Amino acid sequence: MKRRITLVFLGLVLAAVFTKPAMAKDRLAMGYTSASGVFAGLWLAHEGKYFEKYDIDSHLVLIASGSLMVQAMLGGDLPVSAAAGSAAVDASLGGADIGMFGTLVKVPAFYIMALPEIKSIEDLRGKSVGVTRFGSSTDFTMRYVLRKQGLEPGRDVTIIQTGDVFAAAAMLRTRAIVAAPFSSPSNLRAEEAGARVLLNMGTAGVYFPHDAFMARRSFINANQDLVRRLLKGYSEGVHRLHTDPVFSKRAIAKYARAADARTLDAVYQYAVDYVDKIPFNSREGIQEVLNQAAARNPKAKNASPESFYDDRFVKELEAAGFYKQLWGK
Repeated sequence: MKRRITLVFLGLVLAAVFTKPAMAKDRLAMGYTSASGVFAGLWLAHEGKYFEKYDIDSHLVLIASGSLMVQAMLGGDLPVSAAAGSAAVDASLGGADIGMFGTLVKVPAFYIMALPEIKSIEDLRGKSVGVTRFGSSTDFTMRYVLRKQGLEPGRDVTIIQTGDVFAAAAMLRTRAIVAAPFSSPSNLRAEEAGARVLLNMGTAGVYFPHDAFMARRSFINANQDLVRRLLKGYSEGVHRLHTDPVFSKRAIAKYARAADARTLDAVYQYAVDYVDKIPFNSREGIQEVLNQAAARNPKAKNASPESFYDDRFVKELEAAGFYKQLWGK
């Protein structure tokens, strides 16, 4: 009942956003799920007026729940979202009309951080590590890293749910855990607890749809030109992210609600480390989600990764030379 009331309230809040004056062009609300730097390209596209350049009157809406975001899209309250790709896969497996049409980050956007005595993943044997919750992207990341090293989660390494990444940092300080995945700025809290980076997942060679653009397939098919323009505006925002640190940090300060230079530097570096320059989805990443989902949903076992995403718009832009013009290669 509480969630239903929340969705009704969201619909009322967004009603004004969708009221399109006669002279306005394509007012569009886009949801995002956290103040994480993985959404910096979206913030830059809005603040730099790149969406406006492509005749989109953009409105960014923070909804701190992937499942609530999916419900808002299915209910027609929110046409487009930037959220965890696993939420789109789970919804689609459940029969929902949800698909991904571009990626923000297609690797697990985490630094695996550990206490100083942990020199390698093998050193985690017999120890306890933290994840925010079972089934989350932090959980996927930690289990993947352990298994790649030949360690079985739950048998060789104890996995503890911390609730959130800031709680994980507190548990490092008390030594209730010895390692955990961190985004930024929570990685700064882990550093203060004495932890260091054990593994940067951006260089680990593993794919996972950490965050992606998604919408109802019916919306995508009915608004192809709008989707194409959205991706153009977003991509120019990502280019600004990589080429204008000063402007980028101003936007990060606004959306991440950070003011001190250390935090801004950390979140900016995190964004540059992980945000994709060209928003192609990854087949391998979707397959990883399906592999994990198979334990709780039999439909995932034989599902084709390609059925969950639509890269035609990014392919069109690439073929037209759009990304070559942006990045020069």
